[in-house]
Amino acid sequence: MTNTEMVVVGVLAGLVLGTVFFGGLWLTTVRLNRSRNVLILTVGSFVGRSLVSLAGLFLVARFVGFVGIVSSLLGFVAMQIVFLRLSMKRTTTRCPK
Repeated sequence: MTNTEMVVVGVLAGLVLGTVFFGGLWLTTVRLNRSRNVLILTVGSFVGRSLVSLAGLFLVARFVGFVGIVSSLLGFVAMQIVFLRLSMKRTTTRCPK
């Protein structure tokens, strides 16, 4: 596998893992108001999202190597920025003139 292929695989894996992690975080925050036990939802979501993300990063490190893990972390951070921008659009309010 060439370095270019490793970078592409790593970035794609990071984008997928970031989507799972931050999408799960968004779903958790949406469901907090309707939850009977907020602590179990919050801790369970955190543990589940963390396990999936760490397992994915471990697989990338194992099969793609150092270049893949660095590029997957870049993809993960890119998804964090995307979710941050999307959440800012939904929560910003404009001041009346």
